[in-house]
Amino acid sequence: MDEIADKLRNLVDQNGPRCLAYMGGSSQGGHFEASFGVSLLRGLGSQYYYSSAGQEFSGIWWVFGRMLGKQYNIAIPDEHHAEMLVGWGWNGMMSHQMPQARKTLTGFSKDPNRLLVVIDPRKSETAAIADIHLAVRPGTDALLAKAMIAIIVAEGWEATDYITQNVADWDRIRPWFENFEIRSAVEVCQLDYHQVVDVCRLLTTRRWCMHPDLGIYMGRHSTLNSYLMNILGAVCGIFCVPGGNVIPGMVMPMGFHADERNPQIWRTVQTNMPPAAAGSFPPNVMPEEILSGHPERLRAVIVSACNPLRSYADTQAFEKAFGQLDLLVVNDIVMSETARHAHYVLPCRSFYEAWDGTFFPWTFPDVFFQMRRPVVTPPGQCLEASQILTLLADRLGLIPDIPDDVQKAAEGDRLGFGLKLMEWAGKTPDVQTRMPFVLAKTLGRVWDSAALAALWGMLMTAPKAFRKNAARAGFQTGLDQGDRIFQALLDTPQGLWVGKADIADNWPAIRTPSGKIEVFIPELEEQAKNLFHFL
Repeated sequence: MDEIADKLRNLVDQNGPRCLAYMGGSSQGGHFEASFGVSLLRGLGSQYYYSSAGQEFSGIWWVFGRMLGKQYNIAIPDEHHAEMLVGWGWNGMMSHQMPQARKTLTGFSKDPNRLLVVIDPRKSETAAIADIHLAVRPGTDALLAKAMIAIIVAEGWEATDYITQNVADWDRIRPWFENFEIRSAVEVCQLDYHQVVDVCRLLTTRRWCMHPDLGIYMGRHSTLNSYLMNILGAVCGIFCVPGGNVIPGMVMPMGFHADERNPQIWRTVQTNMPPAAAGSFPPNVMPEEILSGHPERLRAVIVSACNPLRSYADTQAFEKAFGQLDLLVVNDIVMSETARHAHYVLPCRSFYEAWDGTFFPWTFPDVFFQMRRPVVTPPGQCLEASQILTLLADRLGLIPDIPDDVQKAAEGDRLGFGLKLMEWAGKTPDVQTRMPFVLAKTLGRVWDSAALAALWGMLMTAPKAFRKNAARAGFQTGLDQGDRIFQALLDTPQGLWVGKADIADNWPAIRTPSGKIEVFIPELEEQAKNLFHFL
């Protein structure tokens, strides 16, 4: 750890903080190490956080950021209150992505009062049970969405009152869909025009929600797909209403908002990419950022709990790039393909050996969380990735010296420790920005888990919205509310409902300047207006 810290510090001092990147937070099984990795990165002055979300969801999260105000405002389907579910580029019978997905989809299919609509080029397992299957031509999803909006506009079916009250700039973009060659567009999509019109009529008369997935996010014109689909939803009035697409309650947002229009937000120096997916950069640009020869190129990368040489595109490019790094550190549970290229390999505990959890917000209105506990003892010197990153931060001098009385308090009552910690933090400015590491070195030392300590701290300092949701779930407000939720999670290994969002009022989650859904995105105007030319 001393060697790694010395080399890392020298590289940053000699080349500036842009030489450093952290790639992590990508494991489906555990998200806690990301808070430690990002804290380490920021402590050294860098913003280059790379994750799988930055690749898979860059388009849709960027669009959500513009339309709903925050990139982590992921509007999920409220299938419980919907009359119709539209699965677009999603094969939920196999990939799930909602609780009891097969039961839910089969229920829609068999219920005479509900409809399952699937838009997918192939007859997937979900399409096979759908009431309606639009077998759209591959790569024409954006064109279909535009054609559907144009049909709704031509027929005068849009949700006028909803748009007036809740949608900004609709009059500005409405001309994009007027006098559009609808029949020709539907023909290019290789669909039956009358069937598409029938679906549009259902979209404007039923209470419906949509569930897009990687068929949209990773397909051709992915960002335009998401944009036009969201406009379609706004025109039909499905956002922030029961049975539509809602912003769920969250234990913690998946990432943070990073609007590239803010001059303080970095772009990559070679590929000029912003962190489009809630603060995360797309991994596929990393090889170019290493090999560019630019004075501010990446020279040091910390890879934690992921394997980019098997997870991301162009393995040979990654192999070549990683071979050019001055420092590659890998935290992993195995000697992976990426680890074999590393200068240092640090052994992580597996998810059977460590406390950890995930923050996917896939439920509404109830908010679910499970803190998974270790079930076997880790071998040798294996540590949580969060503990490893804390050790490195300590060697780098990023953690303030913790007084003995605070350390002693960590061994006793949690609330007493919290009071002692806040008393010290109020006198020491750096403590707040280093809090994950401070908790790891205090409670985490006692519990042998940085992740568990971080959970306690997160619940004790939860934002007002979460505290309200928790109160609706039965956790009465008070200074100890977070501690009571923490204890309930310890007492309930299978997880529990820790909050309940307000079904009747989802609008406060919209964080745009206007307080409305903002449907005009200038960067996508020409593509949206001239879509035929792009196909």
